[in-house]
Amino acid sequence: MRAPDGFTLVPGTERVTATAVVCDVLREGAEAPVHVCKRLGARALQEDWVRARLAAEGELLGRLGGRGCPRLVASGEDSAGPWIVMGRVTWAPLSRGEMPAEPGWIGRAALHAFEALAMLHEAKVVHADLNPDNVMVADDGRAATLLDFGLARWPGAPPMPDGPFRGTLAYAAPELARGEAFDGRADLFALSATVLHRASGVAPRQQESQAAMLLAAGENDVTPWATASARPLPAAAADVLARCCAFAAADRPASARQVVDALKGCY
Repeated sequence: MRAPDGFTLVPGTERVTATAVVCDVLREGAEAPVHVCKRLGARALQEDWVRARLAAEGELLGRLGGRGCPRLVASGEDSAGPWIVMGRVTWAPLSRGEMPAEPGWIGRAALHAFEALAMLHEAKVVHADLNPDNVMVADDGRAATLLDFGLARWPGAPPMPDGPFRGTLAYAAPELARGEAFDGRADLFALSATVLHRASGVAPRQQESQAAMLLAAGENDVTPWATASARPLPAAAADVLARCCAFAAADRPASARQVVDALKGCY
């Protein structure tokens, strides 16, 4: 991976995702702080819409100013394609750690993750792909931030092309999986499903094939799983997180801020 001008790569830190390559970088001549550079993989570079989305992601992070997301350090484009450099989040993702997690920690993590989501929604950003790999939580559960806005929707965002489902089916809201119109309540579903997976150690959907999971995501109600997964939590917290996983968007809480207010009463 090539570092943007003005930065140097930290050896041995390269990570590859479905569309991107991510690596730690330093400003040239500096020893700290460590930042994170995101570029597109070779195949993704051939897709004009993916290039446009990465450039727009940098603009979005700059506008958000670190509210619920990493802070933008720099962005641009060179002969290797568009790139963004972000502040490095040192916390662990919800995908990493003991399962099931201690209920008090889960409650604090849920509160702060939904606080981060509320900040995004109040800036008119719908994440559209929350999952355990992109919800980062502090060791004590008292801070959280959200990563990876490659599929996010916001006013003026580059359009998404038609085609197969993009995202993480295990946590996707039914309306999103069916290709229907969706709003921030799809994020409530995905974030609650993510938190409750860590709480129980049981994933909301476990079909073996993508086709079977896509069908299940669009047709099956996971509320019984959510209710059982939330049972160790205080009643008010369990109720609001289970309602976030309601099959119909209209049956979920109206906003992430409403979920935050409910959780604050418990933690």
